[in-house]
Amino acid sequence: MYYIGVSAYYHESSVFLTDNKGTNCFLKEESFSRIKGDKNFPQRCLKFLIKKFDLKNENIKFICFYEKPFKSWWEIFYYSIKNPLQNKSFLIHHLKNFNKGSIFFYTDINKLINISRSKIIYSSHHLSHCLYGLSVIKNVSDYVYVTCDGVGEGETMSFYTIDNDYKIKKIWTNFYPNSIGLLYSTITDYLGFEINEGEFKVMSLSSFGKPIYEKEFNKIFDINNFTINMDYFEFHKSPSKSFSKKLCQVFGDPYLNISEEVNFKKYADIASSAQLILENTMKNLIQKAMDLSGKSKIVLTGGVALNCKMIHNLSKQGIFEELIVPPSPGDSGSAIGAANFAFLEKSKTKTLDFSGIFLGPKKNFINKKESKDNFFSKINLTNEFANETATKLIEGEIIASYYGSNEIGPRSLGNTSIFCDARNQETVNNLNLKFKKRAYFQPLAPILLEEDFHKYFSINKSIIRNLEWMGTLCDAKEELYNKYSSIIHVDGTCRTQIVKDENSLTYKILKNLKKSGSDILVNTSFNISKDPIVFDLYDVYVNMKRMDIKFVLMDDGLYQAKDI
Repeated sequence: MYYIGVSAYYHESSVFLTDNKGTNCFLKEESFSRIKGDKNFPQRCLKFLIKKFDLKNENIKFICFYEKPFKSWWEIFYYSIKNPLQNKSFLIHHLKNFNKGSIFFYTDINKLINISRSKIIYSSHHLSHCLYGLSVIKNVSDYVYVTCDGVGEGETMSFYTIDNDYKIKKIWTNFYPNSIGLLYSTITDYLGFEINEGEFKVMSLSSFGKPIYEKEFNKIFDINNFTINMDYFEFHKSPSKSFSKKLCQVFGDPYLNISEEVNFKKYADIASSAQLILENTMKNLIQKAMDLSGKSKIVLTGGVALNCKMIHNLSKQGIFEELIVPPSPGDSGSAIGAANFAFLEKSKTKTLDFSGIFLGPKKNFINKKESKDNFFSKINLTNEFANETATKLIEGEIIASYYGSNEIGPRSLGNTSIFCDARNQETVNNLNLKFKKRAYFQPLAPILLEEDFHKYFSINKSIIRNLEWMGTLCDAKEELYNKYSSIIHVDGTCRTQIVKDENSLTYKILKNLKKSGSDILVNTSFNISKDPIVFDLYDVYVNMKRMDIKFVLMDDGLYQAKDI
């Protein structure tokens, strides 16, 4: 019997299927639609699963939606209806879109699968985040579970504890509109970046500035009481505008051309100040969670947890024993949490038994063999194609990877990546600016064997687990500056991934690379900026041609794209 979790309608729609016996399949709607962050009902994901697993009422135990639809709709509406004339534009938009959202989840599902209504169940938003966090830990009762995001079902921050019998207790909640996540997203918008996609750019930009606007931000958000001053915002009034004129009176004109030096400096200072207020807020929030729970180990989920600079800086405060952010802490990963809720609904005393960062489908499960033959030619001369790949990387080639199972989070972790030798400054710059078309202030990430990590980097042991999926930053040592300066951000940090699995192809490439004198590769996602990561061989071929990448490493060899 299959358990299916669904996250949809707001951002990053996704589906997770499992039988808790080794069959796991995580999918994002954007992989099929090719719309980055696609939030629509994931009909393409479900059609894929229906075909591959012959899904029907008889072999589905539960389908669980990741939140309670009406509560999610009502809580936002209820806040704005208190001032109906002032918030008229938002209220009209909210009412008009009533029938386009998650309230009609069962109707949307039933268009694809004729399933009993009793098999459709609903988790709650922050609980789905929390239950996803269980996938990366063992002793569940040792942790306090902290969720912090924009808003979900009217909640913006939550704490949970779970005992050894899987009895879950919510011990504290903060409510909309008091949201540090919405503040950070508003600054993202103000600086000219896209909400829900551009927050990582604000984080990168912050390292170029100084927090000279800290006092101003402290008037906007109370870091001790976790309350927000709504005079600076309009997300509760308008469906299209997040900030008010008062915010502009404090910081000046929005949407300036950041390529001009004077604007870049100013916006970097604003970003730095926003980053600081986020980190100070989260420090106080985590301290509160530990005080209320009596626990010093934290699992942090929600979209705010994607800020890996924050995780790194919090670790230096020395306030917790361990902090883990799972690979996909945002709404997308909540599909896994929803499936966990469904299984807990049946078992009552245990949750799904799985872990890992590669819960997506294997490449041969996605593609037909003839697709590979149509688009690619194998070029490796021997069965030692990992060694041949390493040789080409040493020679300065940029090589894509497409093997194993897909990653579940927003970051490529080797299986759908683009690699180059981190020693080659020119190749690294070309990959970042010309191939990927990323902003020049965004650094690229290093990947290396676990055994070599401490030679080049330092990190607080409380967050070291997050290195397996690029969940935090770490500090560069002098040895890194001597050989691999191209991957070091302006603040001396790197978003590093370590590889431990000796059976993985990524491990074998790094091992062969090491024999040739290089310990570190640059690892970036296999996509052009603003596009989803590649999913099938058609995406692989198109992206290679668009980026002029010659070679791609697959499970069975090194390939070159044909000219067709």
